[in-house]
Amino acid sequence: MLDAGKIAALAAARGRLLDYTLGHASSAALTFVPDAPPPVDIVAVPTTLGTSSETNSVGILKNEHGHRLIVGRALTPRHAVLDPCALATLAPLAVGEGVMEAFLRLAGASTSPRRSIRQHTDAVALGRALLESATRDTSSAAGRLRLARLSAATQRTAALRGPDPYSARHWYAANEVASHLEVRKMVATATVIAAVWRRICAGDVRWGDRDSLELFWRSVACGMAAPLDPPSGIATLIERWGIPRAPRPTASEIDRIAEAMERAWGDRHPMLPGLVADDFGDLLRDSDWSPRPVGGDRRPSMNLRGGETNEHEG
Repeated sequence: MLDAGKIAALAAARGRLLDYTLGHASSAALTFVPDAPPPVDIVAVPTTLGTSSETNSVGILKNEHGHRLIVGRALTPRHAVLDPCALATLAPLAVGEGVMEAFLRLAGASTSPRRSIRQHTDAVALGRALLESATRDTSSAAGRLRLARLSAATQRTAALRGPDPYSARHWYAANEVASHLEVRKMVATATVIAAVWRRICAGDVRWGDRDSLELFWRSVACGMAAPLDPPSGIATLIERWGIPRAPRPTASEIDRIAEAMERAWGDRHPMLPGLVADDFGDLLRDSDWSPRPVGGDRRPSMNLRGGETNEHEG
């Protein structure tokens, strides 16, 4: 709802800015809103964890073509109110998915070879803090407020402020999986992330830089009882936290999603340059699809150091 409100606020801007945004998004996956301050003061009160919509300049618009990305200073809220009461009713699974979303935002930015030392330092500090906080307490008001603050802080530090705005390349693949299979964004992300990282670690620079990802992962993986190999490590956390994955699509559905990825984000687009439908098809066939229906009885375990955690434990 935050994204919808941020985009709707463009109706108060001069020059039919909302009409331009909606029109452009009908033919392009990415729309840059002409640079301008927000037309009204937006006060964002998030009721979920992990998106950082309350502190960023991004909105996701769902239209007949799928989930479209809207970016611009005009979408940035003036105030963010992090109220633990608004997070109290979140299910444990929603908390786990939110922490994973915030963590992978940092990890995605850390796959760029053009990071500064400050970017790396901030990303590692926030990544460690997110995982440690999730280990200690995800059920109390104070614990959830800390996680919300850390998620918001990913947008307020140097961690994401690098010269490569498209470095979190897993997001674009997950976006199309979520849109076409009608699953939640983090369900789609949990499905494709290890396959993306396997390509990075195999040296495919179109997806990201191996040395940068491995350095970030080694720096945050201490004490998590997870493999130091990034693809294996992230798959372990996803399994340990009980984050579900999307059901395996048919071969024809994979082809359809792969073609949509190329059309929206790949080939000559700056988000996934040089990657075409055949590459995306290979990625999807290598992804970690669920052996069980999405939304089954599996509950998240937030014990990052291994073992089982009851959902009522702090």
